[in-house]
Amino acid sequence: MTSGAEVESAEVGRPRRTARIVGAAVTLALVAGVAAWQIAARTAVVELGSGSSTGNGATLPDCVPGEDPWVMFGTDEDVVLVQTVRNSSRWPVTVISTNPDVFRFEPMADDFLEDYLYLKNPADGAPERSQTSDRVVIPPDREATMWIVDPQGDLPISDGWMMFDTADLAVHVLGVERELPLPLRGKIAVGGFEPTAGRLDRALQEACEA
Repeated sequence: MTSGAEVESAEVGRPRRTARIVGAAVTLALVAGVAAWQIAARTAVVELGSGSSTGNGATLPDCVPGEDPWVMFGTDEDVVLVQTVRNSSRWPVTVISTNPDVFRFEPMADDFLEDYLYLKNPADGAPERSQTSDRVVIPPDREATMWIVDPQGDLPISDGWMMFDTADLAVHVLGVERELPLPLRGKIAVGGFEPTAGRLDRALQEACEA
């Protein structure tokens, strides 16, 4: 026969076990939530968008061998291009230029239809620095305009080429920041002593008439 004291002890023990079970479940849920948040933050993706403009750069046609398109600028030319950056994640992503003298962003428009309306034609030069920023918050499935200006800087160029094919960027999403070098749509080539047209004509003759 069970005494009153034993029944009371059992009844007191049940809430304690229940509390321990609930506490463990909450802890597991928190751990799972943090893990999912970290995974989401570290796998958020930005990529090249669909918009681009090569400004005054000379481009080579498809008959030129190579996987990447080329944009060529002479040493006496201002190197100004535009490429858009797309946020293909489900969350807003802050994209940050780690080289803001070269890579800068236009502010996002309210209407997604204006994602491809650049501040000005790159052939007319870069916008004022005050019109752009070293970072931009891109909503999901939207594209931001990234200006690329004089990646060669003040480095001397001999009778050859300086090649650039990556944007120096970082992303900040869900509280986590990480570097994310972004491959450009193609190689940017700057250099040579001859006018751009002369280099382009010779390249076309050698490649397309072969």
